[in-house]
Amino acid sequence: MKLRSPWSLAALVLFIAPAGLAAAASLPDGVTAVPLAAITNDRDSSVSNIELMLGDEGAVRGIYLATRASADADPSQASGQVYPLAGIESEDGVVLGQGKGVKAILLQGTIPPRGDHGSLTIRYLTNGVFKHYAQCRVELKRSGPGDWQLVNAYDGQQVRHIKVQTWALGISTIGNICPAQNA
Repeated sequence: MKLRSPWSLAALVLFIAPAGLAAAASLPDGVTAVPLAAITNDRDSSVSNIELMLGDEGAVRGIYLATRASADADPSQASGQVYPLAGIESEDGVVLGQGKGVKAILLQGTIPPRGDHGSLTIRYLTNGVFKHYAQCRVELKRSGPGDWQLVNAYDGQQVRHIKVQTWALGISTIGNICPAQNA
């Protein structure tokens, strides 16, 4: 397939939607969700909420990502993705966003089910032509019983809003997570 312009590739890469190896689902039975952060991007008005899934006695079970068309959309109309802890901790991690079969945002790391912290790496496609990825880290910390927060690994600040910033060939940075030099 011959691309007529860089914009043709951009059309493939930038249709990034939460998808991948997770099953479209509602929150599993017996699991509660602890809100971590809202995720927005500069290509549409969708809003995703990333939540930590907790099971019996507060044991971490995975990540839940609920996405709705816009901030004003009815939260009950959100589509959900379940990312089990085993997938996140696997060698390749899980695909949080992809478009046209291109893995654009991946999450991998360790979260001890009964611990009080976790360490995660986010890999993101920066150049779809050359399939170049960048990565940055984010920490997950328990701040109380049943209460968790994302913490920027580079400046120690709590992360409540993640901003995916794109450009013609991919993602330029993950705002509030990645340090400025990755921008």
